[in-house]
Amino acid sequence: MSGKIYGFFRFIRPEIIILGVVCVFIGALVAGSKPLSLDLLLGMIAMFCMGAGCHPFNDYFDYEVDKINHPNRPLPSGVFKRVSGLYMGLILFAISLFLSMFINIFCFAIMLVIILLTFFYESYVKNKGVLGNFLVAFTVSLAFFYGGAIAYGFFKPIFFSLVTFFVFFGREILLDVRDFEGDKKTRKTLPLIIGEKNSIYIGSALVMVSAMLLFIPFFYGIYGMWYGLLAIPLTLFTIYALYLSFVEVKNAGKTTELLRLSMIFGLILFIIAIYT
Repeated sequence: MSGKIYGFFRFIRPEIIILGVVCVFIGALVAGSKPLSLDLLLGMIAMFCMGAGCHPFNDYFDYEVDKINHPNRPLPSGVFKRVSGLYMGLILFAISLFLSMFINIFCFAIMLVIILLTFFYESYVKNKGVLGNFLVAFTVSLAFFYGGAIAYGFFKPIFFSLVTFFVFFGREILLDVRDFEGDKKTRKTLPLIIGEKNSIYIGSALVMVSAMLLFIPFFYGIYGMWYGLLAIPLTLFTIYALYLSFVEVKNAGKTTELLRLSMIFGLILFIIAIYT
């Protein structure tokens, strides 16, 4: 039983989906929501369910590839049957839609779009190279708009959405570099088309666009000194993470893990920006 419980948490990967929940929280605050509102709580739970459903759903479709790239994940390792990924994903998607319905029609519509894009990605776009990377980044960035919709301020979090879009776009390409060997079997990713090194250049450039965008609100006086000062070490940390892949292609996996930390620090910076 303990193995199943541990496998479940590895299945939904809460350390990743919590990022989407925080994006909703930030988007709602920027749009004017109260931090302790019921609608915001429902929205955060809905986004948690959405993110929790994405991973087993993705693992269901990536079953053959994961046998090579991630053999220890719950499906290829045999902790759960393959079909359980599909069922778990669909159930969690349904819960996220159900909860969104009680917030407002706009949240319901955005969540529906997110789910439909996820279906489209997994069933068709995933194997289309950079288009799949773009779609993942775009879908993730919608979390801020979902948060904004809670307080009827859709476009107020657009700056945060743009920063998140570019860092996710670049990281997705670097993830494909990491998974180069396993992807040869079923996918046609950017690294398989133009090579690993060239893909690292493109992925890193997209991440750096995100890093440079961070400073725009500071230079225009939108956010204060603390925001600007904290954005500097975050940018340097991001540059270091990218540098590792430039030194050695096989470091792409380490780079993507460090970029995940960079995203966490970035979300903390966003919260500081709101309250200072």
